[in-house]
Amino acid sequence: MSENTIELKNIYSMSGMKFFIPDYQRGYRWSASEAKQMLNDFKEFCKRKKEEGEFYCLQPIVVKKKNWTKVENGQTISIDGYEVIDGQQRLTTLYILLKCVEFVRKVLFRKFDMYSIKYETRLEFDSQRFLENIDTPSEDANSFIDFYYMRMVYDSMSEWMEKNDEYQNDIVSALLAQKIDDITGIDKANNIRVIWYEVTDEEKATSIDIFTRLNIGKIPLTNAELIKALLLRRSNFSISEASMKQLQISSEWNQIEQRLQNDSFWYFLCRTSWSFKYDNRIEFIFDLMKGRSVDSEFYFTFNAFNKELEKLADNPVCTTEQAKIEYVWQEVKRTFQTFEEWYEDRTLYHYIGFLIEYGADINELMRKSLEMNKTEFLTDYIKGNKLKGLMRGIKLSDLSYGDKEVKQVLLLFNILTVLQSNKSDMRFPFSKYKKEKWDIEHISSQADKRINDDGRRLEWIYDMLEFLVGSTEEEEVSAYVDSLKQEIQKIESKEKDKDITKSKVNSKKEELVLINSIVALHSNSQKGKINDAEFDECFDAVQKYYGEDKLEDKDNIRNLTLLDAQTNRGYGNSFFPIKRKWIISNDSQGVFVPIVTKNVFLKYYTKKGNNLMVWNKTDAEDYITAMEQSLSEYLKQE
Repeated sequence: MSENTIELKNIYSMSGMKFFIPDYQRGYRWSASEAKQMLNDFKEFCKRKKEEGEFYCLQPIVVKKKNWTKVENGQTISIDGYEVIDGQQRLTTLYILLKCVEFVRKVLFRKFDMYSIKYETRLEFDSQRFLENIDTPSEDANSFIDFYYMRMVYDSMSEWMEKNDEYQNDIVSALLAQKIDDITGIDKANNIRVIWYEVTDEEKATSIDIFTRLNIGKIPLTNAELIKALLLRRSNFSISEASMKQLQISSEWNQIEQRLQNDSFWYFLCRTSWSFKYDNRIEFIFDLMKGRSVDSEFYFTFNAFNKELEKLADNPVCTTEQAKIEYVWQEVKRTFQTFEEWYEDRTLYHYIGFLIEYGADINELMRKSLEMNKTEFLTDYIKGNKLKGLMRGIKLSDLSYGDKEVKQVLLLFNILTVLQSNKSDMRFPFSKYKKEKWDIEHISSQADKRINDDGRRLEWIYDMLEFLVGSTEEEEVSAYVDSLKQEIQKIESKEKDKDITKSKVNSKKEELVLINSIVALHSNSQKGKINDAEFDECFDAVQKYYGEDKLEDKDNIRNLTLLDAQTNRGYGNSFFPIKRKWIISNDSQGVFVPIVTKNVFLKYYTKKGNNLMVWNKTDAEDYITAMEQSLSEYLKQE
C-alpha cells in the first residue's frame, strides 16, 4: 500500500539534501517586499516569549523522491534527491537567506551542509551554481529573469540584515537549531520548520496533477489533508497491523466526511456567520477541537494536532505511536458521534440548531451534554440557561423593524412552531434557511414607501393587473372590464335590498375605477415616462381599497415576518393580497417558505373575520399574541 508521508521538518534536517525543480513549474518570482515580510515574521517569532518546543511553521513543501543525472568532468553522476512539486519559491528563498547569513551560519552551525537546488529549465545557465555564488556579483543576474529575482531578494535580505544586525544570530539559530529528545525523538527547540509532505507515487502525471491543483487557482493543502497524512503514516502502526489500521481510519474518515456533506446535517452545525469555508467538511470538527479562530495562522489546526501527538508521549496510556493515533482518532469520533446524537434527536436538533446560529459555543454545548443527563441538559441548560439568557430583556411589543433581535425572535418562533407541530417527523430546514439570504418583511406594505423607479412601477402595474384580472393581455383586460360593467348592472336590477345593492355596487365600481386607472397607467407607460402624480394617485387608491393605510405602526413586529430576499426584493412593497398570492405560489412550487410566514399569509393566527385581502389591526394583534404564547417560557423575567 503506497503512502504519502508528512512531518514537521526543521531546516537543519535538510542538510545536504538535493532538490530538483521540474520544468512544469514557473520560475522564481519572489519580490523584495515578500522577502522582507518573511524576515519581519522571523524577527517577531524570535522576540516573543516561547514555550519549549514552540516553533514557527512555514507552509508545506511537497516533494517526491527522484533520481537524476549530471555530467561532471566527462563523467555521468547519478543523484538521489527530491523533486519539488510545490513550495519551490519558499525553498529557494530559504536558501538565499542561508547564503545571506553565511558567515554567522558557519560559525554557529559549521556542520550544516547547504542543500542544493537544480532547475530543469535552466539549460544554458546553471541555476545551482548561480545560487551557490549568489553572494558574488555576476553578469548572469541580468541574463535570466529568475536569476534577476534571486539576486534582488538576496540584496533586499542583506539590506534588512544590516538594519537589524542585533537579530541576525537569533534568526540563524531559529533557522538551524534542533534539540532532539533522546527518548521520544521530539524536537524541543524553538525553531523554524516546514510542513514536509512526501508523495510516494512515482508517476510524473501524479506530480503534475498535484502541482496543478496547488497552483492553478492557488488551492493550498488543507489542514484536513495534512492531518489525514499525519494519522495514516505507516510508521504509526506495527508492521502486522499497518494496512488494516490505515484502512479502518480511512474508512471511518470517509464515513464522517460523507455524513457532513449532507447539507441537512452540515447546516444544523455550521452557523451562517462562520468565517471558514471547507472543501473537506471534517476539517470543521478539527477546527472546533483545537479552537481555531479568525486570527489563527492557516495551518494552526494541523500544528495543534501534531503538538498533541508529541505531548501524548508523556501519557502512560499512549506508550506507542499506534496508541497515540488511536487516542486522537477516538476523540474525533466522539465529537462526531455527539453531533449525530443531537441531530437524530428532533428536540435537541431544533434547540441546538437555533443556539448555534446565534453564537453558542459548540465546545461548551458538548461539555455540558457529557456532564449532564439528557433531561438536565435540555431543561436546565438549553432552555433554562442558554435560551432564556439569549431572550433576556426582550419585550416583543417593543420590537421594531431594524432591531437586531427581530430576526432572532422570528426564527425562534418558526422553530418552536415546527417543534410544537403534531407531525413528529417535521423539521425546520436549517440548510434551506442558511443557504439563502433572508429579509425582515412588512406584512402590510409601507404606506410611505413610494415606488420611484419606472421599471419597478411597471412591474407593480403588471402585478396588479395579474391579480385583479388574471391577465395582462389587453384583450383579456378589456373583456374583464366589460364583464364587470355587466355585473354591476345585474346587481342594480335584481337586488331588492337597497343597502345591499348599494354596498355591492360601490365595491364593484371601486374595483372598476381601479382597473381603469391601472390600465391607463399601463397605456401611458408604453408612450413614455409614467407620470409621477398619476402613479401616486393610483397607488394611494389601491392602498385605500385594500385597507393598507389603516394599520398603525407598520414597523412593529406585529407587521413583520421572514421572507427570502429574492421574493422580498421583487414583491416587498406589494399589497397584502399580491404578497399572499406569491407566497402561496412559492410554497406550491417547493420554494422554502418559513412556516410562520406561510401561516401569516394564510391568516392562520386570525381568530375572527376572514378577509383574505387585508392585513388589519386585529390580524396583527392575534399574530403577536400567538408569538407571545409560543415564546412565553423564554420571555419570562426572573
